[in-house]
Amino acid sequence: MYDPSTLLQEAPLLFLDLETTGLSLGAGHRVCEVALLREVGGQEEARFACLIDPGRPLDPGSAAVNGLNDAELAEAASFASVVSQIEAFAQGAILVAHNLAFDRAFLSFEMAQLGRPAFDGPGIDTLPLARRLLRRPSYGLKALTTALQLPMPTHRAMDDVIALRALFHHLRGLMEAEGITTLSDTFRLERGLRPETPEPEVPPVIAQALAEQRPLRIVYRSMSTPEPTARTVRPIYLSQETNGLYLRAFCELRQNVRTFAITKIEAAELLD
Repeated sequence: MYDPSTLLQEAPLLFLDLETTGLSLGAGHRVCEVALLREVGGQEEARFACLIDPGRPLDPGSAAVNGLNDAELAEAASFASVVSQIEAFAQGAILVAHNLAFDRAFLSFEMAQLGRPAFDGPGIDTLPLARRLLRRPSYGLKALTTALQLPMPTHRAMDDVIALRALFHHLRGLMEAEGITTLSDTFRLERGLRPETPEPEVPPVIAQALAEQRPLRIVYRSMSTPEPTARTVRPIYLSQETNGLYLRAFCELRQNVRTFAITKIEAAELLD
């Protein structure tokens, strides 16, 4: 467990980036490179990076981006052979990634294949933080680090971790200037809540699902599907945006993290 009052500059953090054979877990894609950098009190403690044999071919689009090839991955370590090192790095740390849901989903899937617990603890996502703190035409990691003259990502895992860490420290400075200094403050800012902003009111069933980390069956009406559809979701957090309140959740139907407008949830039922 973590103490929400811990100062962000003192917290144990694990900066994470993965390269994958493709973008979709549903299509059978897997992790093919992992990089971790652990820091405490703003100082690097250790780093770890290695290629992973994914047991399947790279998607041509992914290979074009990261420059990896099937032959070198076939000679790489298995995920099973490095999982203990990954767990040791993660012990007691807050995960930090750019678009954390993507990396967490792939990492947790690999853990599940080995019967290991998922990485479902607290994490910091620099993507929504950047959107709250900066005004940029693009919030991709490369676009942000280019604009801010920070180390550049290359779509190789450790280079991207170094870029991620530099972006995080830049954002932390902006947060401190606004009086956002603790882990709790940081998690709230991701959700669109400044220190003076009260917690939003939500239907009791959604509040209970969030508090107890239980899935929900919802009936949802979206722009893409005007007819309401039933779907099972695993709530992550509530997000306050300028145009309303949203539920961020993993959607079983889409097999991905999605954002649901509270006003468009026509019914919700707790599941065990």
